[in-house]
Amino acid sequence: MAVLNTTLTSLALAVSLLVSHAPVHAAPPMPTDIARTSSVEGITEYRLPNGFKVLLMPDNSQATITVNMVYMVGSRHENIGQTGYAHLLEHMLCRGSKSYPKIASQLSSRGVRWNAFTHLDYTNYIASFDANETDLDWVLAMEADRMQNAQVLQTELDTEMTVVRNELELREVSPSEILSKRLLAVAFDWHGYGHSTGGEKSDIAKVNIEQLRQLYNTYYRPDNAVLVVAGKFDAAHALEVIARKFSHLATPKTALPVIPTVEPAQQGERQVIVRRKSSYNVTMLAYHKPSALHPDYAALKVAGGMLSSGREQRNKDNEIILSNFSPAFGMQGNADAGLAVFTTDSYAGTPSDENAKGLIKIVEGFGQQNLSQDELDFVKSQYVNNFSRLMNDAEKMGTALSEYISQGDWRLLFVEKDRIAKLTTTQVQNAAKRYFVRENRTVGVLLADEKSPDTSIPPAPPLSEVMKNFSHVNEYALVSDFNASVANIQKQTRRLKIGNLDVALLSKPSRGQAVSVDLALHWGDEKSLFAKRWLERMTDQTMLNGSGQFGKEALEAEREKSHIRGGLTQFTTDRAHLKQALQLMIMNLKDPSFAQAQTVIDKEKRKWSAERGNPVQMGMDEMAKHFNAYPDGDIRAQETAQQIISELNAIKATDLFDFHKQFYGASKGHLAIVGDFDVDEAATVLREQFAGWESKTPYQHAQASIIERLPLDTFIPTPGKDNGYFMGRMDLAISQNDPDYAALEVANYLIGGSTAESRLGLRVRQKEGWSYHVRSRIEAQVNDPAASWQIIATAASANVDKLKVAIIEELRAVESSGFRPDELAKAKQALGRLAQQQRADDTRIASLWNTALHQGKEFSLYAQREAAIQNLTLEQLNQASRKYLQPNLWSIVTTGDPKKMNQKP
Repeated sequence: MAVLNTTLTSLALAVSLLVSHAPVHAAPPMPTDIARTSSVEGITEYRLPNGFKVLLMPDNSQATITVNMVYMVGSRHENIGQTGYAHLLEHMLCRGSKSYPKIASQLSSRGVRWNAFTHLDYTNYIASFDANETDLDWVLAMEADRMQNAQVLQTELDTEMTVVRNELELREVSPSEILSKRLLAVAFDWHGYGHSTGGEKSDIAKVNIEQLRQLYNTYYRPDNAVLVVAGKFDAAHALEVIARKFSHLATPKTALPVIPTVEPAQQGERQVIVRRKSSYNVTMLAYHKPSALHPDYAALKVAGGMLSSGREQRNKDNEIILSNFSPAFGMQGNADAGLAVFTTDSYAGTPSDENAKGLIKIVEGFGQQNLSQDELDFVKSQYVNNFSRLMNDAEKMGTALSEYISQGDWRLLFVEKDRIAKLTTTQVQNAAKRYFVRENRTVGVLLADEKSPDTSIPPAPPLSEVMKNFSHVNEYALVSDFNASVANIQKQTRRLKIGNLDVALLSKPSRGQAVSVDLALHWGDEKSLFAKRWLERMTDQTMLNGSGQFGKEALEAEREKSHIRGGLTQFTTDRAHLKQALQLMIMNLKDPSFAQAQTVIDKEKRKWSAERGNPVQMGMDEMAKHFNAYPDGDIRAQETAQQIISELNAIKATDLFDFHKQFYGASKGHLAIVGDFDVDEAATVLREQFAGWESKTPYQHAQASIIERLPLDTFIPTPGKDNGYFMGRMDLAISQNDPDYAALEVANYLIGGSTAESRLGLRVRQKEGWSYHVRSRIEAQVNDPAASWQIIATAASANVDKLKVAIIEELRAVESSGFRPDELAKAKQALGRLAQQQRADDTRIASLWNTALHQGKEFSLYAQREAAIQNLTLEQLNQASRKYLQPNLWSIVTTGDPKKMNQKP
């Protein structure tokens, strides 16, 4: 039995422009349960009631009969962990069945020449013998028996494994086979064509007999098989035997599995290099090509013939390095999109990239040349001659039909013939231009290397051996419970004033003695910070790139020694390293190095340049332009990506140094430390480190406000983007201290605060299935009456308009009918639980403390806010929702590919 990734080379040349005229036979009388369905060039198809198809090609000029049983199961039908199973099953079916226990020896004893092949799309079993009805009857009866009564036994498998392993080992010494296996794996991301039919050794070594039987029971069935009989035989007799032997075989009630995987476009060249002992180098060039059903396939097949018909490439010394390469296994027809592969080899020692460059130049340059009509006619004549020889050889034709059967219909052989007959040089050239391009290319190179080291990964030792002497001292033992109520957090926290810093120190048990640090410093006002927003941000980003005596790498090493995880002023460490971490943080703040400043600025510019083409950013830019209430340069202004890039372009590295000198200091700020630490030690470190460090520019809060705008409704085309977006926004003159704010928090949660349970989530995700992500959020200032209510959702471009309509409908439903009592109860429970979860996280507690300190308030602030939600009535919720929601005043931006807007997703 042979394992093939492709049909035989002779088969690849089997299609021609013309067909020799086969003898015409009268239609034989048929058994009553067989239907004659089609006939082309002396090949006639019949179908049994159970779905079994039969192709008869009688030819009295032949001296032999060929029986070919084709099953539509190949390596692409295998699951992960079961590679090579289709081929292994082929071996098992050649051993025996219920009534034919020794098929291989029984065939040989009759003088039958037999073989079996496993391909990507199908498996076939071939038997050829001198024409006689006795052997024909026997072979047909045997095929019927092994279709449903094969012996897939563990004892037989154990014996056959030696043969299969030997076959795989033979392939492993072939440089071309080794490289093609690696090439397939790199060229395909998901499709089953990405693994060889031989399979992976580990899958074969650990084969599961039950899974092998399942593969057999799934695919070896009458409605998934086609029987071909070609040669010198009586068609009426063959039909009678076939009806008798196959009609009673039952078709399973379960449908055949459908493989939905469509390999995504490659979108960029790929490469794989293999180094191993070999007497020669091998180079392969692969391009994804369409299914054989697509008209472009015929043009590519001819292009492959033209490319392998004598073109050559010379090196700088005028030596021929590529003189007779071939399309290898790549010009076969596949049921799904496959690969066109070109290959060449050279002597060991040839420069590693010379063959690849030469091959690329020939193949990708082919479509750029004016193709010769004479050259096209020459390749067509090759197809004519080969096809004529094929039609006159029933044994070869009986096998050649397998490829077209696996594509869905054996008559595709003649469809392909007709397509090739009509091809022009322009069509061939256009196909080459379309598919033989860099972005669709995978290069495989095998380099002969006698010194190639052993890179095999040793097997894992038994788990029992690894765990035999296991012992461990717990470093992260569970700690005692901590009452994370607002009242207890307030009670247990020590409040200090260190210089001008408001400080909250909460010492509490934590697993691993973890400590969370959160520092916020404030300086400047709307005038002093005008046109400096991104200068300030770049200064912050540059701080961790070096400080004082430490360069970037040295500073990173010091942070590791201090067990710091996080940013400059918000991080975690542990009890033993808190003092060191605080000292390092403050040193970094006081004495940063700006040696890497330009690198940081350039990186940020590249990021924002890339963001300009992001559909979400495009929508945000549109909203920013619409809702902005401040002049360019104001620290409160809403900016587009292009405005940000312009600001970044104006920043020089030296500006960061100047900004730090003018603004940085601890004149105004707040710090929270939460976790397992010594409060007195931490306070001492802070007093020592922050003493005398003040900002030269006083802090003054810049009050935010909104401007009423007419609603925006716009669509942004994003060609080539499969996904579309919905963005909705409404600005509200409300702050967190407003009496209605609690109601709006609850309304926001019920509308879109939870993708799974909210009004929008239930409608557009759960019910309609349009959107993977839909969320609503409300952002408000603490004291300033400037809030923003926003909704964002994703959908396929074809569903964006429907998504928009559905969201507005849900907002109007809230406005008109309000929320239900059960919804309010659900929101109270969920938001209360969320608040408890936040207080169970030390990092979150530190952040909450800092927020309260910035407002000049205590942690008890959160008890008031939580109480406001829990005491909210349904009437208050619905009154606030009607007052503020106002669906007609929402601004909306949608994006999507215009070509896909009216298509089915």
